[in-house]
Amino acid sequence: MNNRTLKTGRALVSLALVIAASITAIPSSTAAGLPSARLVSPSYDATNSVDATGDIAQYYSAGTKAFYTYIGHGTKLSLTYMVTTDGMTPAFNQEVRLQINAPYSGSKANWVTADGTKVTAQDGGNFGLELVGKTDSMGKVTFEVTNTDTTGLEDAPSSPIQDRGAIKPARLYGTMKVVIVGKGDKDADTDLVTFDITNAAPTVFASAVVPVAQKIASVATSLMVGKSLTLPAKSTAGIAIKWVSTTKTTCTVSGSKVTAKKKGSCSLTGTNAGDAKNSALSVTKKITIK
Repeated sequence: MNNRTLKTGRALVSLALVIAASITAIPSSTAAGLPSARLVSPSYDATNSVDATGDIAQYYSAGTKAFYTYIGHGTKLSLTYMVTTDGMTPAFNQEVRLQINAPYSGSKANWVTADGTKVTAQDGGNFGLELVGKTDSMGKVTFEVTNTDTTGLEDAPSSPIQDRGAIKPARLYGTMKVVIVGKGDKDADTDLVTFDITNAAPTVFASAVVPVAQKIASVATSLMVGKSLTLPAKSTAGIAIKWVSTTKTTCTVSGSKVTAKKKGSCSLTGTNAGDAKNSALSVTKKITIK
């Protein structure tokens, strides 16, 4: 599957957003500092999908991932993405587009959106349909689409990770490409997922896990001018924390190290986007500089 620059002037189709209260995550690496858009529900990993990143690697950022999976015809998909500004910090009110039957993917599957709009097959550099939405306060956005294929279906796979070379009688699929508006394919880490449509019954997805609040280790409440201390690099859930100082004249932060500059109050904020079992983290710590 190749990627090309999309032509301007294409009509955008707005989709009512369904913001999920709980999600499950796909383990995808994110290049340091790049914005990201990760499919977090449904959940896909090496047990139920096949990595196809090598097919598109030269056209995308190093942290972008492509994979394919199998669903029964007639399956309703609610695709929830977690969007960040730098791989860790949730992106609020960020416009996101979902290209159904992505350009140059060879996608021929048939779909219908939540508002009843039919999705056509991909044609060269044209996507079948592009949906538009914005992230909520947690950096999440959800798109709904339902498969409508009844003919030309693939035989149900022998396993969830069956190689596509074993597909019979012929391949029928739709590739979903998420785009962060304002970012090119090499400027953001994203997940491209291809759904192969089989003659099995509609796929029913497991209920999402309700994420819990993250905790961090204690942080000293005072520090002498000129001295430094190390902040928790990860939460107790093992997720990396991004620290920033909101009082840079009093204290500065480099990675997980805070350095006292002058007497006063030092205010620090730690954030991350969470994961399948843990909600996004946003914590503020105050340190008195003596």
